[in-house]
Amino acid sequence: MPGMATERLTPSQTSPALRVRFHEFELDEADARLTRTGRPVPLAPKPFAVLCALVRTPRMLMTKNALLDTVWGHRFVTESVLKSTISELRAALEDDPKQPRCIETVSRRGYRFIAAVNAPAVSHAAMASPMIGRAQPLERLRAAWQLATGGRRQIVWIAGEAGVGKTTLIERFAAEVGDGRCAHGQCVEQYGAGEPYLPVLEALTALSKRDAALAELIRAVAPTWLLQLPWLCSADEREALRRDLAGSGQARMLREMGELLDRYTEDRPLLLVTEDLHWSDLATVQLVDYLARRRSSARLAWLASFRLTEVIAGEHPLHAVRNELRLHGLADEIVLDAFSEKEVAQFVADRLPARAGDEAFAHALHARTEGLPLLVADVLKEATASGAGPESMAIPTSLTGIVERYIRQLSGADRTLLEAASVCGLEFRLTTLARVIERDTTSVAQSCAELARQHRWLTEVEERCVFRHALYREVLYKSVAPLARVDLHRKAAATLEQERALGQAVSAIELASHFQLGSEPMPALRYCAEAAEAALARFSPEECIAITDQASPLLAQAPRGPERDELEIAIGTLRGLAATRVLGAGSEARSALERAYSLLDKAPQHAMRGRLLHGFGFMLFLRAEYAEALRLADRAEALASTTNDPVLVATACSLHGQVDHHQGRSQDARAWLERGLSLVEELDVAPGEYLVDPQVALLTSLAIPLLHLGQVADARSCVRRAHARARDRRWPMARLAAIWHDALVEVRLGDAARVAALADEMNALVDEFALAHGLSGCRWFRAWADARMGHGTDAYRRVRDAYEENVRLGMLSGATETLGYAAEVLLLGGDPPGARKQLDEAFLLAEKLGERVYLTQLHLLGARTADALAETDRARESIRGALAEARAQEAPWLEMLALSAQCERSEASAKDRASLREVLDRITGGEDTAPVARARALVA
Repeated sequence: MPGMATERLTPSQTSPALRVRFHEFELDEADARLTRTGRPVPLAPKPFAVLCALVRTPRMLMTKNALLDTVWGHRFVTESVLKSTISELRAALEDDPKQPRCIETVSRRGYRFIAAVNAPAVSHAAMASPMIGRAQPLERLRAAWQLATGGRRQIVWIAGEAGVGKTTLIERFAAEVGDGRCAHGQCVEQYGAGEPYLPVLEALTALSKRDAALAELIRAVAPTWLLQLPWLCSADEREALRRDLAGSGQARMLREMGELLDRYTEDRPLLLVTEDLHWSDLATVQLVDYLARRRSSARLAWLASFRLTEVIAGEHPLHAVRNELRLHGLADEIVLDAFSEKEVAQFVADRLPARAGDEAFAHALHARTEGLPLLVADVLKEATASGAGPESMAIPTSLTGIVERYIRQLSGADRTLLEAASVCGLEFRLTTLARVIERDTTSVAQSCAELARQHRWLTEVEERCVFRHALYREVLYKSVAPLARVDLHRKAAATLEQERALGQAVSAIELASHFQLGSEPMPALRYCAEAAEAALARFSPEECIAITDQASPLLAQAPRGPERDELEIAIGTLRGLAATRVLGAGSEARSALERAYSLLDKAPQHAMRGRLLHGFGFMLFLRAEYAEALRLADRAEALASTTNDPVLVATACSLHGQVDHHQGRSQDARAWLERGLSLVEELDVAPGEYLVDPQVALLTSLAIPLLHLGQVADARSCVRRAHARARDRRWPMARLAAIWHDALVEVRLGDAARVAALADEMNALVDEFALAHGLSGCRWFRAWADARMGHGTDAYRRVRDAYEENVRLGMLSGATETLGYAAEVLLLGGDPPGARKQLDEAFLLAEKLGERVYLTQLHLLGARTADALAETDRARESIRGALAEARAQEAPWLEMLALSAQCERSEASAKDRASLREVLDRITGGEDTAPVARARALVA
């Protein structure tokens, strides 16, 4: 105000007080204390001030002039005084200048603090003082932490708009908790699909560096997460993990993380912090939801911040999750509002005591900033530094406007640097930025260090920098002219590509985004394809689909030609495979694979041709599109003849064999499948390359045709070999295939107890590895077995629900057999009319699909149903139909079943019994089975 002296703030006054650790030392600037393993280290004020100045810029050169200016104000002090002070400081730290641990001399220029410094924490004094306007939220966080430490997991949202103080509140609370019990992950705005679990992986990485025991625990209980943290395991271990975990899904990752956190927090509570969740990937949101709903005890608090309006207006998946969790009392939400005028006055009194009680000053400051804490702090700093009051400042009406004004105050060089940095990202390496703006790294580091000292734009973290607030980065990014922004993205992409080649950790999706925003669609597509493939390998098919969504408009922009065709094949194949895992064999997956398949003539040598043909062929088979599957098999065989690719031949053989079997051609199926087996027995297929190990797939597919051909012992041998191979390979999907076909064999052999055991084993496998393809099968097998064993009260509902789920997923192959199970359990439950209804549906579907795999058994079930309804003639007709079908299929086992049913009837003739004896002579093995024993008894 006019006539009042204005207090100017020095940098040390405006900077937050340091409290850091390095080596065995702890530096607490607010308390003017340096301790070593908890004991005070005597240090005079000037050496202490020099130490603080150096620690503020770790690993960065601080020139002699900068030190003199910071500590002494550069008044009447020579360099010899600085040298003596450094010597005194080194003596206190016991730091040898020839082999320094802490302070390194840069000849003739200055000094560099080289010790590793932990993240700055709020000082003890700051923690003892109240948080203005945030006392109640802080108390709620303390209460949540108290519950978490007692074993009741807590999810707490910190919601509010940009600049409202979410980060400040989190930092204050995290400081109270302590670094040893806190892990931090930052969500980053990513153009297109985000990297799955990015903030969680960041937190795990930081935590594992502090606690070596975590890596061993991850290895023991969360192998899918170990695969996402390659620096924690060797190349051989990663390869073994890929084999072991092939076919695992995202649900397994969720369960493993739940178990990991439960185990880890048994000995110590953990605060997991995730900031800017409005930028999170879908997988991270799903993980929060899963952990919140987990019933086990865990000493865990997950604290996550987000911008409320962006979550609501942007239809972010977090919006639905937060509402659901709050509705069920599984999460707490703290919404931060702007400061009231009273709180602004308190803030002024705390930061600028000379203005304490100046109501006009506080009123003007509140009016100009609308109480937004970030604006209040920045405007107060600017007002006090300039000597003007806020009422005389032209403050824009929005937060964006104030940041734009700060941008206009930058020098040309600093603005150019920060604009380029905003293109590089919220966090960036100094070397990356230097290459993008074509400056030497040292000068860029010095500029960034100076900007960091202003405590507005940047924060330094080792050899990287982070924007202090995401909003500043957003406004800077939007301030760059469109053409200049495109150019900067191109330079960033080229630089990151070079750094990646030299071993830096640069994700494919980051490169794809830069190339996309740099209007270079071809390299963007290449990296999208790489990122999509990596997402599938990380058991994140949803993320793979999102990445291929990002690639879709790029395909339209890319110039036509062979490279574009190859990339479209890759992206379509990956999208189709991912959609198959998530959505089943529905239209989404089919259209993606069909499009890739249609382009294969343009790139017959494509690296993914095997995965495409196998994946699309398997999908067509699942959908019971048998004619299409056979055409694809023929194409695969033709392509194999020109490429000498045994996997393509195996794919052709597998498809021919499975279709022939389902259409009642067991002899042809056997020939195809045995040919395929001869090709793949020595083939070593990489994990994840195919859904099921080709050898297991062929062995399991061969078992039923052999059984139908009467070779029971050989069928059982195939199943045993498939189980052994699956156990050896340790692929979950291979194990599922072996169990599934074992159950199909045992259904035909009539061993309900064995089917029940296999169903339970399948269910455990499905649950452990989240294998969506097995969800329905384990339910209908168990229901059939329960009904056979006399306790299938709700068996029909279970079979039918599982059947409907399969149909919903587009998987119709074998549906006629499942409807046969539904009919049989109804018949066993005393509902012949209901059974007939199911059979009618099954016969119609068999005619529509051309499926004959269970047609003989359907006729026999029809005979039993007719007998139950006292329809003797219809029963006889059904048995005749079963016998005709079995003979048309040239299937001795099926003929034995039909003849047994005929011989059980009172009108059975000697000829019928002779026929049964003759067919029994063609059955090898199976003497211990109920159907063979029944047949033997009928002809005895």
